[in-house]
Amino acid sequence: MKEEITLQPETSNTKSKDYNLEVDNGTLQKLQALLGSPLAVIKHGGKGLFKSILALVILAAINLSFFVYSLFNIGESKTYTPILVLLLGLVFTCWYAYKAYNYIYINVTREAFKGLAPIFKKVCGIAVDVVSNKAKNGETKIAKTHVSATDIVNKINNLPYLVKKILIFLFNRIPLSGIINEAWDVINSGDNEKATDVVYGKLSSFANNKIFNKNKFNWILWYIPLNIIVLVVLIKLL
Repeated sequence: MKEEITLQPETSNTKSKDYNLEVDNGTLQKLQALLGSPLAVIKHGGKGLFKSILALVILAAINLSFFVYSLFNIGESKTYTPILVLLLGLVFTCWYAYKAYNYIYINVTREAFKGLAPIFKKVCGIAVDVVSNKAKNGETKIAKTHVSATDIVNKINNLPYLVKKILIFLFNRIPLSGIINEAWDVINSGDNEKATDVVYGKLSSFANNKIFNKNKFNWILWYIPLNIIVLVVLIKLL
């Protein structure tokens, strides 16, 4: 079932223009299930979840082994060596958990991005309207260099919190000002509908190529060896 949402961005002079669009309630419910909590994100991690858990088990086993080794060889090193080994092991494990969660979160957010396409496109349309109006008022330079999608999203009063959170998460990683500059000729032509299509197309391409497709897990191949090397050096030096 689809529901019509009216976006009403606040403006400095308290006037606002309404932007209407239809959003599938099923999509919003799916977003809640996917990203409603950290546990929900982890639960829907898919293949990324299996790899992340496997690497976590390996990392924890390695750090625990070094800690036990330092305990059994405490007579050959400083008495505080096991504590340092334990602390470093915890640092490596916690940092890994943070990075792995981000990896899973971006994977899950890819699905949210598809479902929220109408809202992303509408925000692009609002941005086009804003910069187009500034250009008409002789503020071309400001319009081309000071475009903040997060400001636009934050000023929309009636967006569900989770939707707003996802929009801001992605827009913080997308150079909208650069995209606006690339599409400036179309925007400056006055055809805002066409300009919106161009801006959204470039935004979608950037999100897929620079965010989602580059969200790899390959870093674990150097992270685990680094963990081992640091602990070996620590034990040898102390």
